[in-house]
Amino acid sequence: MQVLFTGLYNKYLSNAALKAVITGFYFTEAPQDAVMPYVVYNLVSNVPDWTYTEDMENSLLQFSIFDDHSSSTTINDIYTKLTALFNWCSLSVTGYSHIYMKREFNILTRENDIWQYVIQYRNEIQK
Repeated sequence: MQVLFTGLYNKYLSNAALKAVITGFYFTEAPQDAVMPYVVYNLVSNVPDWTYTEDMENSLLQFSIFDDHSSSTTINDIYTKLTALFNWCSLSVTGYSHIYMKREFNILTRENDIWQYVIQYRNEIQK
């Protein structure tokens, strides 16, 4: 699945709007000294699938935005930019054809003065 993670990261790198409003885009966890706001992305699950002629991978991907501003304005702006980039996007995934990336849900919470926006996508790639 490394090719999928590389495709996600490259998609992020190609987008100046999202890069301008976050301090980092991290796989699985942010460094301990990371400055907010930032995004962490990870693989929730992956299920292989196939037809008579094609091998596919169906994945759940999660993005978590973290922000420590007192207002929700910043995190909502980041959410708008992130979903504009990834909703129904096309990813470049080496060795695969990208079929779709569909947002399934999102949750905004605040705990201990930290905002967290969780956004989950379903993604399908075909060998």
